[in-house]
Order: sequence, then C-alpha cells, then structure tokens
Amino acid sequence: MLALFASISSSHVGARPVRPVVARRAVRARAPLLVETENKPAFAFFQRNVPEDQQPVAELQNLRSQAFYDWADSNEAYTEKLRGLYLGTMLFLSLPIASQTFNVLPFELPQLFLSANLGTLAVMLPFVIRLRVGWGFVSKRLLEKASYYEAESRGLLARKDRTTQTRDRLIQKREVAPNLRRIDVSIAAIIVGLFISTLSAEVITLVEGEAGPSTLKTLTGDAAIDYTNRLRGDDEFAAREQARARRKADENGEGLKPAYCDSRYYKILAGGNGQGGVGCD
Repeated sequence: MLALFASISSSHVGARPVRPVVARRAVRARAPLLVETENKPAFAFFQRNVPEDQQPVAELQNLRSQAFYDWADSNEAYTEKLRGLYLGTMLFLSLPIASQTFNVLPFELPQLFLSANLGTLAVMLPFVIRLRVGWGFVSKRLLEKASYYEAESRGLLARKDRTTQTRDRLIQKREVAPNLRRIDVSIAAIIVGLFISTLSAEVITLVEGEAGPSTLKTLTGDAAIDYTNRLRGDDEFAAREQARARRKADENGEGLKPAYCDSRYYKILAGGNGQGGVGCD
C-alpha cells in the first residue's frame, strides 16, 4: 500500500503543468486584421518591402483624406457639392467681376449672365480636372502589376502576387472606377456648358451687333482701332451704335453720355478729368 501511494505521489510531483493551449489559440484567432498604431491603420495584407505610405491601398486612403477628393464617393453628394460650388462662384466671384463690364441694365443683362457663366465654368473646369488627376493616379496604381516605390534614394519595383493583384483590382472596380465615371461626366457637362455659353454669346453678338458680349467697353489695342475706323467708314454701323447709346438714357431723355464713357480705354484716349472721359461726369 505504501509503495502504491509513493508511486502515485511521485507521478504527480514529476508531471509538467498543463499549459492553456486552447486559451492562447483563442486569443490569436481574435487578433484583428487592421491594427491601429499611433492613430494610423496598419494593414495585414501590405506588400512586402514596400513602404507603408507608398502602398496603393494606403495612397487611396490618403487621397480620400485630402480636401475635396471625397466628394466623388457619392453620386448625390458630388452633384450637390458641385452645384454649391457653381452657385458660390457665380454669386461671389463671377457676377461681381462681370458687372464691372456689363453694368447697363437691363440692356446688358444677357451679356452679364453669359460672362458670369463663362467665368464660373472656367474656374470649375481646372478644379474638376484636378480631382480627375488624383483619382486617375490612384486607379493606375491599383491596376498595375508591380508597385513602384522609392527607398534608399532609388526607384524600385515590387511585383504584386496574385492575391494582391486581385484585391487591388477589386478595390479599383468597386471604389475608384465609379468615382472616375462621375468626374468624367461632370467634366463633359462643364465643357458642353462652356461651348453653349460661347455659342450663345456669338448669337447675341450677331443679333445685337457690338451691343453683344464683345462691347465697346471690352475693346483695347488693335481691336479698338478697328472699331474706330469702322465708325468712320460705315455710316450704317455708326447709326446703329448711336441708337444703342441713346437707349441708355432715362425716360425723360436725361443721363445720356458719350459712348466711350463705358470704356476705360477710350476714356483715357479722350483725355481730361484724371483718367479721361470728357463729358462722362
């Protein structure tokens, strides 16, 4: 009996403690794929040897964090924000500038809005093109079979494995390609708007003559000399310009000024009272 008790005791004393293998495996299984390090996400599927900030997926995130680039992520939001940009530019930039030239209302109201619209679209076009360049660069990086990166003062290439290529192409198809389509549609719409506005300005010029968008007040240099020579040599044209100038008078006939008062260039040529413009007071 004592021998049996001694053998059992020795077996318990010499046995190794049981390790919590199951618990450790459970902890490993719950480890997240995306770990926050200093408020910056670290992806578990980055390419080897390529710096984190030069990974195509990281560049996509950095692009979205920059101002205005996240506009294209939603179709409705993109349309609304572009509309807001158009109205804001029109009201606070284009109309005040255009009103310095086309300020005889209501006669020059079409010219005023056409000029403001042209100016607004001309401002928006490079803005939207810049969005297109940024998203196009990220799209190209995602579709490439090898990632270009810079390290140790050299430009290097790291070929993507099949899994990385599939992942990047899927991201480009689902997240980047729709944004590019939205931006392309907006660029086309702005170009069409510019074409229609320019064509409308030409039509008004044909209908109203020099009362159209290319008025006396916008002429300088050789164009002004041609205008002056035409006034001297074309009686019909001169009579039409005189009638147009008379339309600016009040109902009682007062307030009529020389036609050159609308042009700073011609006022200087006319001489007198500071910057020129005899009779423009």
